Amino acid sequence: MSEIANMIVNTYMPEFVLIIFILINIFASLFFDTRFYKLSKWISLLGIIGAIASTVNLQIEPEAYAFSGAFLTNIYTVFFKILILIGGFFLVLLSRNMIREKRDRAFEYFTVFLSGLLFAMCALSTTDFVGLYVSLEAFGLCCYLLLSFTKSPDSTQLTFGYLVQSAVVSSLFLMGLSLIYGMCAQVSFDQISLYFTNAGILQTQPQILLTFSLILMICTILFKLGIAPFSSWLPDTFQGAAYPIGAYMSTISVITCFGILAKLLMIFLNYTFTIRIVLISLAVITVLLGSLSAIRQESLKRIMAYSMSVNSGIMLLGLCVFSVYSLSSVMFYLFCYVFANIGVWSAIIFLFNSAKIESIYDLRGLIYNNPYCVIAFTIVLIAMAGLAPTCGFVAKLYIFSAVARSGFVFLPFLLISMVSAVIMVYAYWRIIREMFKRTHNDIIIDRQIVSSKYILYACSFATVFICIFADKIIQICQFAAYSM
Repeated sequence: MSEIANMIVNTYMPEFVLIIFILINIFASLFFDTRFYKLSKWISLLGIIGAIASTVNLQIEPEAYAFSGAFLTNIYTVFFKILILIGGFFLVLLSRNMIREKRDRAFEYFTVFLSGLLFAMCALSTTDFVGLYVSLEAFGLCCYLLLSFTKSPDSTQLTFGYLVQSAVVSSLFLMGLSLIYGMCAQVSFDQISLYFTNAGILQTQPQILLTFSLILMICTILFKLGIAPFSSWLPDTFQGAAYPIGAYMSTISVITCFGILAKLLMIFLNYTFTIRIVLISLAVITVLLGSLSAIRQESLKRIMAYSMSVNSGIMLLGLCVFSVYSLSSVMFYLFCYVFANIGVWSAIIFLFNSAKIESIYDLRGLIYNNPYCVIAFTIVLIAMAGLAPTCGFVAKLYIFSAVARSGFVFLPFLLISMVSAVIMVYAYWRIIREMFKRTHNDIIIDRQIVSSKYILYACSFATVFICIFADKIIQICQFAAYSM
């Protein structure tokens, strides 16, 4: 019994804490009336805070295993788990007004919400493809349930489309896994890597088969990230989803998928150069198409959908060259992206809850109604655009320099991505321009909505603060990347 307790404390404590609070939410839904719907939010916040606090006692040096080696805890996984939990904490607060309208399903919502965080964290720590597939599918199921939470005709139809497309790419994952298993008769990451290292892939197996199977498996992750050609679902799904759900998918999914993708590339990238060219080509196409599509949008939701796709493409560009330097640049970009993305979503949620603002043209003259909110909104938009003096500038500079240092073969891809990123700046500039226009505006801001407003202020401050202390955070990212 003591061995099980030590294993949980050393390796599995954050997930164990989330499981406890998920069960508390379930039992509370059975015994409490809808008048106590606010209790679900506080249970979830306590669970996330407890999970963050429990990471202090995790054994990260040396790395620890649990459940007969099926679950891994090290500095790399803890870094991504803390990012997921921080994002989850802010997203719980952003769900406040949506839960007020759907108070009869508040406990159900936060049960699925915490379950999504749990499966995302488990996917990062799993050490074999079976556990990875189960965790990803469970996380995807939580996303389906959250997308259909509002039960509007649009959300139901779009969620079904998302479900069908996800099922297709999941079947591709299983097909690729079957090819990998056929080559080495293993599903464990370490055993597969050891097999290819000892056997010599170029002598014993055709390289094209390995590349093909890896592409099939990665399709699932590229779909969740909105990478072309799997990005068609993003704008319509975000348009039909509730605002907090869009923020959830653009934050938690991105963190989880890049944490997993880096582990997969670490195993296979040394044995096939072709996959680098395939992924970097998809990354460039995603950034270019996403930027060109974003500048034509009027809906704030659709702009944020393409923003997720473009930022995922930029991070994939840095991940393809794969070195400690480039991986740390992606991790630092993710760290900055969490605060900037949640900051933008908090501003959009605040404006929607206050005055039902959904289009960029509804923002005209907003600076004269609520100058502090507009200034904070502008700061996080500048961070998303990658301009100084915010952390977005440092993140883009760091990731582009990592690609530039990787060889001349990647320079054409880098130049196209940089030009495309500049195009995306115009999409953010359109929002800022409308808010600062000199025109009369009858928008009345609801002063009672404070949670999303204060999150906006906190994220705008964080984007500048991270820029000032970027060197310290980069050192932490490099240490975590080296420990992977």
